[in-house]
Parts: sequence; C-alpha cells; structure tokens
Amino acid sequence: MHTRDTKRWTMLGVLGAGLLALAGCGSNSWVATTQLSGANEVPPTSVPATTMGTATATLDGDKLTVTGGFSGLQSNLQEVPDTGSSVHIHQAAQGVNGPVVFSLAVTTTDQRNGSYTGTKDLSDEEQEAFKDGLFYVNIHTSGNPNGEIRGQFIPIEGD
Repeated sequence: MHTRDTKRWTMLGVLGAGLLALAGCGSNSWVATTQLSGANEVPPTSVPATTMGTATATLDGDKLTVTGGFSGLQSNLQEVPDTGSSVHIHQAAQGVNGPVVFSLAVTTTDQRNGSYTGTKDLSDEEQEAFKDGLFYVNIHTSGNPNGEIRGQFIPIEGD
C-alpha cells in the first residue's frame, strides 16, 4: 500500500511539473535597449554629444519594465502637466511623436543627471505595439519641453 501511494505522489509530481513547464511555453520575454539622444527627437534638438541616456525595456507576459539613466542634460527636468513625471514611455513610430503610455519614476540630485524606472501591465494592443517597435522613451526639460533626448525601443524576442 505504501509503494502505491508513493507512485501516485510521484506521478502527481511529474504531472504538476509538466503542467508548469507548459504554462511557461509561448510566453517568451521581449527585450529592447536604446540610446537616447537629441538627434532622435522630433524635431531633433541641438544638444552636445555629452547629453545622453540609455534605457532597457523587458516585456514579460503583459508586464513591461523599463529602467535607464541620463546625464548632461542642457536644462533641468520639467514635469509634463497631467503626467506627474518628466520621463515617459510614448507610443509612435520612429520619427513621429506620440501620446504618453505611462510615466516613469525619476531619481536625480541635480535635475540634469539621474535614473528612471517604471512598470506597466500592457493591454494586448500595447503589447503588440511594443513588439512592433512603436514605444520610445522621452525626457522632457525646461529648455526642451517637448523632449530633449529620445530613444526608440526595437525589441527582440528572448527565451
């Protein structure tokens, strides 16, 4: 009787592990990195090459996580009305301006150098837009309220 119970629990364990493995199938993550610059803005801004930023975005299931940093901004960060932040994820193709999808939390000591992070559960449509390269990071400043530096995400599917 004891052997039979052990076999049953072993089979249930194997079945459970298989179901967990199947649950993970088809939910590959998507990852993108980008360099932010004034040349990527629409229209381009004339900021020196020392003004720069980086960003990484990871879509895991429906959750998009963005982290990045910036340095050498030519003017102080400027919060965009009704968004609560000066750094955002926007939706539009490269070379086109688009609406804010979500705001990112900014950490800075001097308003010209710092980092940012944020997460958002994306709708099915937003997930497809991200995968199609239609999301970008934009940093708004007092001297360039529409954006001083920008970087377009071009994601690739991960494992």
